[in-house]
Amino acid sequence: MKRLAFLILATAISSTAAAADPQLVDGVSGAPIVWSDWVAKRGPVAVLVWASWAPQSATVAASYQAFAKAGREAGLHMVLLDVQEPLADGRKALSGRSVNWIHDRHGALLKQYRVITVPSVIVISADGELQQRLDATPEALRAGPGH
Repeated sequence: MKRLAFLILATAISSTAAAADPQLVDGVSGAPIVWSDWVAKRGPVAVLVWASWAPQSATVAASYQAFAKAGREAGLHMVLLDVQEPLADGRKALSGRSVNWIHDRHGALLKQYRVITVPSVIVISADGELQQRLDATPEALRAGPGH
């Protein structure tokens, strides 16, 4: 009985940890990323939530360098988060572009940060907390978080 209780508790803890800290992959290399570690090293981070199937995806992807510049001006590290599509689809849509991107196949970060609009921009602190939701425009980033 004690062994069963321990297994149930261990399973619950590991499930909670996995949900709170989703495994993601680097879009270019396919290497696994632990979000809490990644964002702690780079935060604060402006995350451009994107998918090739979303309206305006081509326009937003084409403007990535303007997003990255605006993010730097606001003191933010910029990353594109490709969500809810196969890795191959993201690679196809983003190939030939100089884009820093992470793939989130099942939308774990969408759920964690309660993102309902794609594309959109969220600002995340180094400790992984949502700081702000912004329109998916470089101008919104230029205004900076808190404006």
